[in-house]
Amino acid sequence: MFFDDVPEYPMTGFFRLRFSGCLQAEALDAAIQTTVSRHPLVRSRIVRNAQNELCWELTGGPAIPLAAWSADRQAEFPAGDSVDLTQSIGTRIWLVTQKGAHDLVVQIHHACTDALGMCHLIDDLLVSYAQLLGDVLSHTELRPLNNDQLWARNSFGLTWRRLLQLLPKHVLGLGIVGRFFLRRAVPLRLHASDQSIVASATFPAVCVFEFNRLETERLLSGAKDKQVTVNDLIARDLFLAIDLWRRQSGVGTPSDWIRLFVPINERTPDDRTLSAANVMSAVFLERTPRQMTNAETLLRSIQSEMRTVKRARLGLLLIATHWFLRRVPRLRNLVIRRAGCLASCVFSNLGIVLSQTPLPRQDGQICIGDVRLEGVEFFAPLRPLTHVTICIVTYAECLSVDLQFDPRAISRPQAEQLLACVVERIRESMRSDDAAEGATEKFPLRRAIIQSGRTS
Repeated sequence: MFFDDVPEYPMTGFFRLRFSGCLQAEALDAAIQTTVSRHPLVRSRIVRNAQNELCWELTGGPAIPLAAWSADRQAEFPAGDSVDLTQSIGTRIWLVTQKGAHDLVVQIHHACTDALGMCHLIDDLLVSYAQLLGDVLSHTELRPLNNDQLWARNSFGLTWRRLLQLLPKHVLGLGIVGRFFLRRAVPLRLHASDQSIVASATFPAVCVFEFNRLETERLLSGAKDKQVTVNDLIARDLFLAIDLWRRQSGVGTPSDWIRLFVPINERTPDDRTLSAANVMSAVFLERTPRQMTNAETLLRSIQSEMRTVKRARLGLLLIATHWFLRRVPRLRNLVIRRAGCLASCVFSNLGIVLSQTPLPRQDGQICIGDVRLEGVEFFAPLRPLTHVTICIVTYAECLSVDLQFDPRAISRPQAEQLLACVVERIRESMRSDDAAEGATEKFPLRRAIIQSGRTS
């Protein structure tokens, strides 16, 4: 992730926390410093040691400044930028004032931590802030962390015996690696002649849709009825939505390979006291429009493939590839910088977030002082020719679809239309009977589209 970072496509992710009221800046700043003192990688930079090897170096202190941002209709999201880890730490935090309320935006370089690590960081931050306000029970404490575990975070709970057990399955899985290099994925880029595409990119460019609690419950019930995971169901719906969106735009052929980059969490129970870090891998799901003509068949094929990935831990193949490429720098740079599209879209499902945070709640939403945490959004990094990332986050029993797009390749109206296709396709999965279909229609699609801040 360090080598995959380029200024035009920063390898950084964003969390946005949307609050109902205003936070106390002084207490929040103190909570930030307490939190980052517990998570070394988010306050470190990358240097070369005497052996010319890359390594992490802690900065002199834990301080990460809390920047202020005043939102307006033209710029409701803080203007992010690339982060050079050789010159500075990989973390930035903004307190955004917006319509009488505050958003908290956290940008972190993906080399420092993955999204689940960021969730742990935010969990600590919320508890620290509540402690400073005296708004927690006397026995509420920050979860214990053991930073000695950082040295072994790349072991993934593997032993030599376990490796030998997985080896036959991974040999069969090498075919997946071969297909990755033989098949050329198509970028989700529409015609460059579209005059609505901006010449210079606004970073990050995002749009969000949040399902209400009833709709989220229907989606969970639909997955249970079909005996598939929610991840399988949404992956199927994402393929179908992308295909529909491309056809509506007059782009593509039935033989195009649409490839999803799907992060895989590789944490084990032994990692429960690990501070923010990367303990993840990824797999690729590929389908052509020809393979999407039957929605049920497509779902079962995804279910079967993902079940094999989990049972055989095929996500470790990407880790093994990294291990090899690390020792052949020229080949590594060739793979990373090759002209082809590595993935059409990133699809990341964080699942239920902040469910274990030991703070008071109202209607499932965390309460601190006189404010409530109304929503949580995550935006994964873009990369060259991967012009769209879609993240699924479930908070307070409501599921949100968080889309980041590259405005150099896709205009905002086009991105909103893609999000609309995804949302409508997910709603199709909720409709198990006529009654459910009628109930779903009570919630208009456009009502909850969030472009860069509040509901429009």
